[in-house]
Amino acid sequence: RLMRRLGNPELVPLHRIDRATAGLVLFSANPASRAAYQALFRERRIDKRYEALAPALPDASFPLLRRSRIVAGEPFFRMQEVDGESNTETRIDVLARGADGWRYALHPVTGRKHQLRVHMAALGAPICGVTLYPVLTDKAADDYRRPLKLLAHSLAFADPLSGKSRRFESRMVL
Repeated sequence: RLMRRLGNPELVPLHRIDRATAGLVLFSANPASRAAYQALFRERRIDKRYEALAPALPDASFPLLRRSRIVAGEPFFRMQEVDGESNTETRIDVLARGADGWRYALHPVTGRKHQLRVHMAALGAPICGVTLYPVLTDKAADDYRRPLKLLAHSLAFADPLSGKSRRFESRMVL
């Protein structure tokens, strides 16, 4: 739809979020420079910040770093933590403490499928509205009355072409 709206068939997403996640998506509009921006993600030279609403973790010390090994589970679209060398890393901090839960800042260093959901569930604070973790629940597809409380909030990086600092933020609020 965005390709049609902007009249640019070369538009390609660089930072993808799934259908249930709200917020920021970064696109490349120029095939000639696309590889330089894709490298930011591959080489972990981009700061990605998400926000999530989830139950309180009063016994945890923040900020905290969650590292684990995440692999495909059952059914195929669920991921799971297993023993072994870590292949994921998320920095987690608390932005606000409320009576009904806390608002967290999540900084994924790596970018595995459902990494933030798996890490928060493993800590005992599944993201509000999640239907896959820690257990698969029945929920009507696209039930927007109970949305996932996960927001792709911001991306920051040194522009690989100009060297200038770039920062993009979603205007959405959880």
